[in-house]
Amino acid sequence: MKGVIDLRFVAWIEALAFVALLMGGTMAPGLTASYLWDGGMTDDEIQFLEGIDACAAWTHLEHLAGLGEKVAGTDEEFLAQQYVHDCFEGFGLSDVEMEYFATSSWDHHGTSLTVTSPEQEDIPVTTYGGSYSIWGEKDYEPYFFGNENGGKILTGPVVDVGTATAAELDAAGDLDDAIALVLRNDWIMPWPTITVEELALRDASAILFYGYFGPYPDSEAIKQDAVGGSIPAFSISRDSAERIKELMDIDTVTVEIEGSADLYSVEHAQSANVVGYLYGETYPDQYIVFSAHADSWWAGANDDCSGVAGVLELARHFSESRADGSFINDRTIVFCTFGSEEYGGPSDWYDWIVGSYEFVSAHTEISDGLVIDLNLDMIGSARTHGPYWLENTWEINDFLIDALADSKVGATWSYPLFSYTDAWPFAAIGGGSAVYGSWVEGGWASYHTQLDDLSLSSPEAIKDMLNLFALMAIRLDGVLVMPFDFMTTINWIDGFLQSESFSVPSEAELFESADAALSILRDEVKAANACRHELETAYERADSDDERNAIVAEASILNQALIETRQIINRWSIGQGGSTGTEEVFLRSEQHVHDFIGVAGAISALMDQSTDHAMRALEGVYTMEWAPLCSYETYGLVMASMDSDDPEQMYWAGEFDQQQAYVDVYGIYLGLADGTLLRDDARLLLEEIVDYELTPWLREDLETLEWAWTEAAGILDAANT
Repeated sequence: MKGVIDLRFVAWIEALAFVALLMGGTMAPGLTASYLWDGGMTDDEIQFLEGIDACAAWTHLEHLAGLGEKVAGTDEEFLAQQYVHDCFEGFGLSDVEMEYFATSSWDHHGTSLTVTSPEQEDIPVTTYGGSYSIWGEKDYEPYFFGNENGGKILTGPVVDVGTATAAELDAAGDLDDAIALVLRNDWIMPWPTITVEELALRDASAILFYGYFGPYPDSEAIKQDAVGGSIPAFSISRDSAERIKELMDIDTVTVEIEGSADLYSVEHAQSANVVGYLYGETYPDQYIVFSAHADSWWAGANDDCSGVAGVLELARHFSESRADGSFINDRTIVFCTFGSEEYGGPSDWYDWIVGSYEFVSAHTEISDGLVIDLNLDMIGSARTHGPYWLENTWEINDFLIDALADSKVGATWSYPLFSYTDAWPFAAIGGGSAVYGSWVEGGWASYHTQLDDLSLSSPEAIKDMLNLFALMAIRLDGVLVMPFDFMTTINWIDGFLQSESFSVPSEAELFESADAALSILRDEVKAANACRHELETAYERADSDDERNAIVAEASILNQALIETRQIINRWSIGQGGSTGTEEVFLRSEQHVHDFIGVAGAISALMDQSTDHAMRALEGVYTMEWAPLCSYETYGLVMASMDSDDPEQMYWAGEFDQQQAYVDVYGIYLGLADGTLLRDDARLLLEEIVDYELTPWLREDLETLEWAWTEAAGILDAANT
């Protein structure tokens, strides 16, 4: 859900580089002890940002992109991470670690596609990451999908099946041993693995995908992603697909595909994170994190060699500034490059952001003291038009607005943060604050394609984002009180809660209890905001070190309470799911309320003897956004892989039960459609879903929310008093 942006700029007080703090901190030369923020950057901030060297970042980018495709767990990914490790050590960071973890991996040995009739010509192609190719090994066991040369070459006719919905496949007729040409349009079919399984059930021998999110890709772009399934899946450009269609107007098109790829499960491969520390002088147990991911599809100049290059340059600049005394960090600054962001988890549906999840899980001390994660992902797009795209957690919205205004970086942003980025585990699993900085408008054209090379990147774009993120970091490093305002979070929550309570009146009592807990939390947040303002004002007016030390001691108590409050609110308020459980983020109770509305509407329609209205109501259930596009058999396979009761399937999405469970109504829908299920029988089945699934799930959601908000309010109350 896109956030409503508050454009008011509120004056507030920050304190930087405290003098003679209780824990023995020192003040960096040239920085004032505190200042009253009234818009614009200080001279010291400007000077610090001027020291960021975009050309040095560009040199890193060139080297990393030159390593080629860096799939999780491959030698190329390790070469990239070793380069980062060596640079970190060369910069003189306090400590540098290479941290290994299990991952899925995929090693592509090349693919070729030749049209053999009615004319002969070569078509640029790649095997989709994570998919079978024509032959290779899966966990060291050989596989073969070819029909020539001992199973190493596949030949066959190409059949255009449109977007491969069930209706289109029915119209296409017999697909036995055919190679299906499929327009990949993620606005229609949420993830291509569904299509792969559907075509496997229809005995197709392989798939040629083209496109991505409809018209967005460049016509020459060859898409790459992690695509699973039971038969080989390949990717070609839209131009190539149109050429094949032209040849189809002449005669049947036959092709020959050669390709090899090896697949490894998490028991057989590993990836690594690289972590560098610049320990804080005053609050070493509070952390500001810069992060990016080292793995990539294709060369990945923008996604995400640009982010890694940015982290490297920030590590150099902060470390050298610390060494020459021009900047002394009060809080620990952490520089991370993660492996396995694109691919690598144990599940077909939750197989991304693996390295960052492993890092957050392994470093609970960082989550417990996290100030912010600043995630750089695709920051190098040549800025020819449009703003940058940012996402953030709610509580730092006003802080981000101020930094954007001061740095003059044009950006569009939304909150909450979504779950396709390495910032997500910091927010959802760690319960922390995070900002995700990404591409300019138009980035979809080259995203995950061979076109993501140096020609579409620029050092100027990187410099803009590094300025913004460095500005936020140095302000947060020296701030007296964390600039967390949970009123933004509460307003986001309240929007869901009020709508949900209206939609499910049967649970009015629980909604009222949750709302009462939220109201108490709102009051405590207001009190905490007032306390922050008082401490900042008092620090600004203090005349002696003793006074300042006393204020710092009080601020430390409030800061710890704010961090603990944020952990509870973010971890337990977030729900995630939607169509296929991937990126939609909403209040924990929202998915079950959403599906409750659809099922309850169908029950009501059946009581009125209206089958058509009941079917329309069932189409509102989340899984029904895609279920009618495939067969019931494929639907069953996908539902099994999205099972929220299976910890391995859920992986990072199940840590705090944030991925909400789904209800299965497709069989009932089909029974009503073909008349094999009587209305009364359908109604009874739907009532069972309400009574034994949706209602208990929703009650648990609301009880969890009430508990979490009550706990959070108690923490703030103790600090406020």
